[in-house]
Amino acid sequence: MELREIKELLQLHQPVLTLRQFCKFADISEDYAYKLTSSGKLRFYRPLGKRIFIAREDALNFLMQNPISERKDVSRIASNHFLNSKNGKSWNK
Repeated sequence: MELREIKELLQLHQPVLTLRQFCKFADISEDYAYKLTSSGKLRFYRPLGKRIFIAREDALNFLMQNPISERKDVSRIASNHFLNSKNGKSWNK
């Protein structure tokens, strides 16, 4: 059992993943992965017409999109936005 798991983990470090390997890598279902490819949200390749392949770099780029800021970063950005918008307005009419 452990040997099979090790082999599967090693396969996830290949430069190109099959759709099934990508699903394991991203921890998503195959149905959702097909939706991502058909909607154009995930870049993929079909060199032989049927099987779907995903470059590991594309998989990482997909998973790393839409980062969530830490709470302190959000407060700092909001404060800067408020100060900049207040300074940009002309209060003397």
